[in-house]
Amino acid sequence: MGVTGMTRRGLTRRDFVRQGAFGVLAAGALPIWLASGPARAAAARRGDPLLVVIFQRGGADGLHVLPPLGDPGYARLRGALALDDALPFAGDFRLHPALEKLAPLVDRGELAAVHAAGSPDSTRSHFSAQDVMEAGTPGGRRIVDGWLARALQDADAGAFDALALTDSLPFTLRGSGAFAMADPRRFGVPGASPRALDALERAYTRSGPGDAFGDSARRALGAIGEFRSQTGFRAPRGAGRPARAQLEVRARALVELERTGLPMSAVMLESSGWDTHLRQGTDKGTMRQPLRDLAAGVSVLHRGLAERRDLLVVVMTEFGRTVRPNGSGGSDHGHGSAMLVIGPRVRPGVHGAWPGLQPDRLWEGRDLPVANDYRHVLWEVLRAHLGRAPPAATFPGFDARPLGLLA
Repeated sequence: MGVTGMTRRGLTRRDFVRQGAFGVLAAGALPIWLASGPARAAAARRGDPLLVVIFQRGGADGLHVLPPLGDPGYARLRGALALDDALPFAGDFRLHPALEKLAPLVDRGELAAVHAAGSPDSTRSHFSAQDVMEAGTPGGRRIVDGWLARALQDADAGAFDALALTDSLPFTLRGSGAFAMADPRRFGVPGASPRALDALERAYTRSGPGDAFGDSARRALGAIGEFRSQTGFRAPRGAGRPARAQLEVRARALVELERTGLPMSAVMLESSGWDTHLRQGTDKGTMRQPLRDLAAGVSVLHRGLAERRDLLVVVMTEFGRTVRPNGSGGSDHGHGSAMLVIGPRVRPGVHGAWPGLQPDRLWEGRDLPVANDYRHVLWEVLRAHLGRAPPAATFPGFDARPLGLLA
């Protein structure tokens, strides 16, 4: 949360309103730590649960991430997109060779997958599909908060229990009061001296009781102070690396933050570059770099956190791609894709139903169908993370069933 606009006379109330990340009144929602009192200051302990959700923005081709080489229809329908050098995984399913950094997780039995997964909503719009998945319910319902925010609503939440290392707050965490920080070095008021911050705090102290904005600003400044005092955070090496390695860089930042003792329980990251309409299948195709970044980011998280925390990582996307390649050597917006679940507690292998790639089984004659609703996966992961079933409001009206992903 970077607040700029400093002048020689300091940071004004107008600057704070216009540029502070706590424009909560304008956003129409108060963070849970504002509504429920001071933030909890206790540090995270070894073995505490930590859930990391990675959203692949753009619609990842699950048939490229997790190619079903043993399916008789695979090579025939995929054509130029078919792989023949994929890495071993489970039975008829392989991993794309660019995911080689996940191979140690396969060897350790800490990688599980659900293929033909996704939302029953049929939209092919990125924005609509992402909103539907992040809301946790198919279209037609007016939902203003995210599934993870609702799952955490009964938790004893402090200021940093839920966190997004993203450019802006994802819908998944909307309504939780979570912070979004693209770069933890810039969390707070960059360039402001302690004297300037003290002056700003005194200015808001003068507001009377019941002044919601004044209360918000004071708590925001308190959270900034808590973050600085608890973490003393400095961004890890590699913070200046190019955007194509963004997930790996932010995964390293998350590991560094966790080691400071910041009491994080659920964190969201994003991965980009998955809208592969062009040249997807070549050796230097458009999907190779995001795959490498995904594998590197997951590997960083596992190496840095799995021995310290009860770690679960979930990788998901808004929809898959067409089974057959398009005329540009890529794939267009589809339906079912693949989800990954990583951590010491997973049951390895591919779970859920597999519909097969026979032409008469394709969704609308072109896509891998959704045989496994993504909410089954998330419900089971949340149950393991929370130690109990998530609140009923997490996925409204949905009758979840476990797929046996977790021990």
